[in-house]
Amino acid sequence: MRKYKRFFPLYFAIIFTALTLSNRVAAEATLGRFPLCEASSALLVTCPGGDGECLLVSDNEQEKELYLFPVENGKLKTDALRTPEFHLGAGNKISDIEALAVVSGDEILAFGSHSRNTRCEVKPKRHQFGKVSLSKAKTTVVDTLQSRKVTCEHLFDNRVLDASMKAACEAIDTADLLATLIDDAVQAKKLTEDNAKTLCNAVNAYNAEGAVAINTTKGTDVWIGLRAPLLPAYPSQPEKKHLAILLHMKDLTAYTFDRVAFVDLGGRGVRDLSSDATSIWVIAGPSEDRTEPFELRRFPKSALDKAQVIDSELIRALPPSSEGLAISGKTAYIVIDGDAGNDEQKTLKVCKEPARYEIVPLP
Repeated sequence: MRKYKRFFPLYFAIIFTALTLSNRVAAEATLGRFPLCEASSALLVTCPGGDGECLLVSDNEQEKELYLFPVENGKLKTDALRTPEFHLGAGNKISDIEALAVVSGDEILAFGSHSRNTRCEVKPKRHQFGKVSLSKAKTTVVDTLQSRKVTCEHLFDNRVLDASMKAACEAIDTADLLATLIDDAVQAKKLTEDNAKTLCNAVNAYNAEGAVAINTTKGTDVWIGLRAPLLPAYPSQPEKKHLAILLHMKDLTAYTFDRVAFVDLGGRGVRDLSSDATSIWVIAGPSEDRTEPFELRRFPKSALDKAQVIDSELIRALPPSSEGLAISGKTAYIVIDGDAGNDEQKTLKVCKEPARYEIVPLP
């Protein structure tokens, strides 16, 4: 018997690891059904009618509806899917929805990414956000940037810029200039679309993929998190490099900002934001299209009020393409992007790769 004793620690370690992986795999499952394929953000809301809690999910390919899943005993009832519509007027749509935020019990915000497409072409329908009333089935579209470039001249509404704003502006405007050169070259037929996609992926022009609303004594603060660009280096702390940019909305009448914060996410950008009583939670992922593990991180809410780089705490690795995040107590709901596929698959009403979700216990 003695000769086996040295194997016991290894045996129990293997069993523990297997059980841990089994629990994680069991928690990851298909989310909904076609046309929900490319899940892009998530939000916990009160279910319509006030009956419990629901997970609200957007799909960046769907422009007129969201997807609602009841939560029961910490689990999603994916077979009870509902699809609340935006009830937009004829011809109206909000393209590339990448962020959701709760303003009140009834009103949510649905943000287009305000990004260019994969070959750096400007897409005006992405330059919008919607103020959505779930109970009244009504959406007010804010499109103040639809006919404008997503540059600091319009993002900060010509206000006097402090040092942090100027640093963010330099990153945003430089990336936009490079993206414009790529788009111009494609239109002049001096650059193929395939080559443009490669160059555009490296440029990392403006792309907003996270939003969070924080209730304060003065009202509701809404912060937008950028997947791209990253800030190359913080002016007064040049050792702090490749920082994620957060923009504070001036109000909800326009897509304009009056404050900036920078977060160290280990060289990653924001893929989604959520919050609890004390912390801002972040899905951190590469700013460009690249396959690598994503990360779940957090930092104190109070850090947003300080004029310095915010350090974040790494909680755990996440699957690649984790795009949606909702926090409830000691539980994180992670929504993972799929792939709608080609026109033939869309005609057949089947996802090439379905969206998925994972329920993660928190420390």
